Amino acid sequence: MARLRRTETAASGTETTRLFLLLLIGALLAAGVTFAALGFNHHSRLSQSHDFTTAERIVDLAGSGADPVAALMTGLPSASGQTLGSPDPALTQAVAAAFKRRGVEGVTVKAYHAPTIACGGVTDHLRCRILVLRPHGGTAKPVAISLPPAPRPWTLNREAAALLAVGLAGVLLTGWMASRLAAGPLNRLSEGAVALSHDLDRPPLVAEGAREVRQAAEALNAMQTRLKALIEDRTRVLAAVAHDLQTPLTRMRLRIEKVEDEALRAQLVNDLAAMQHLVREGLDLARIETTAEDVVSVDLDALLSALCEDAADAGQPVVFTQGCGAVIRTRPQALRRCLTNLVDNAVRHGGDAQVSAMRQGSEIRLTVRDHGPGVPDDQIARLFEPFYRLDPSRSRDSGGSGLGLTIARRMAERSGARLTLTNAEDGGLLATLAFHAH
Repeated sequence: MARLRRTETAASGTETTRLFLLLLIGALLAAGVTFAALGFNHHSRLSQSHDFTTAERIVDLAGSGADPVAALMTGLPSASGQTLGSPDPALTQAVAAAFKRRGVEGVTVKAYHAPTIACGGVTDHLRCRILVLRPHGGTAKPVAISLPPAPRPWTLNREAAALLAVGLAGVLLTGWMASRLAAGPLNRLSEGAVALSHDLDRPPLVAEGAREVRQAAEALNAMQTRLKALIEDRTRVLAAVAHDLQTPLTRMRLRIEKVEDEALRAQLVNDLAAMQHLVREGLDLARIETTAEDVVSVDLDALLSALCEDAADAGQPVVFTQGCGAVIRTRPQALRRCLTNLVDNAVRHGGDAQVSAMRQGSEIRLTVRDHGPGVPDDQIARLFEPFYRLDPSRSRDSGGSGLGLTIARRMAERSGARLTLTNAEDGGLLATLAFHAH
């Protein structure tokens, strides 16, 4: 259960993080597209402003005399013999519009990109253009003009960068809050559903969040109520059967005592004892899910020491070999029943039991080890199945009902531990209860 809680927490964190990342990516994508659109629009406006200013300068020069072409040839350096680059339609349109606004007629103009040498060797951050002027019925005359540096679409000053940082921080904060708000009820629903599979007595889930989440919580609560009712009915039936069986079993015991054949009488007594034990074990298994017990703090060393002393007083070869000084939160009666079953299983099939506790990383491990023949590796998992036995070492003749390890695993889950079985390296079976160290 401790590992289960860590898995639930990890799952909850993963769901919240996933939703947060999805919201963040969407917000950043929208912000990026908006920023790019504004940047390109700003760049276009700046380019138009540069072209408009240049066109006005050209028209001012052209309007300074009676002959616009001659005035431009006087005011701008000649570009005769220079290589023309690709056309610049934006500047061409701006100059033509400026001529029209100022009433300059009879002159057509086309602008071309040009190398910096055409403008007298201007630096690379300036732009050079060649204007080809053609008076009506006259000869084309090229002139060179240098333009201001091209505007940068992504340039940010300190104030703009600060505002952008504040906006990004706001996106991060609101995205995280939104993901927590949206994923919180779903995470709690998931945790409650998993916890319900291990504890039917847990409080009902709180119906909160979106409509679908509330409906799912209400359905789980209804299922919990029905499951508890079904298990209680099953337990009552089994208890009634077990109670009613006591009378015929007692009569059988009395009648068996009248059997004169001692060997037969001993066999019948053993069979009758096995039947009584099986009835009790079956009833205990049915009661596990309906037994309510609070979680409290338990001193593990004290519990293990007392358990081993009780077993030793009963004549069992059981020793407590090592403690770890840990105090854990668990259901003590469930843990004690689990350990009792493991000790009984070790003594019955392995001849003895060594009990110990230790810290290992983030876990506290309780071990019950015997020195018996062990179990084939491919059969270990089946030992937890009800009524499953290994032959010949784990047969009915050994006195087991086949429910001891099944009950032990259920009790381990209720106490908050994970029960595993392994073969010890130097022989024997090793049962380990792992708790998460808080």
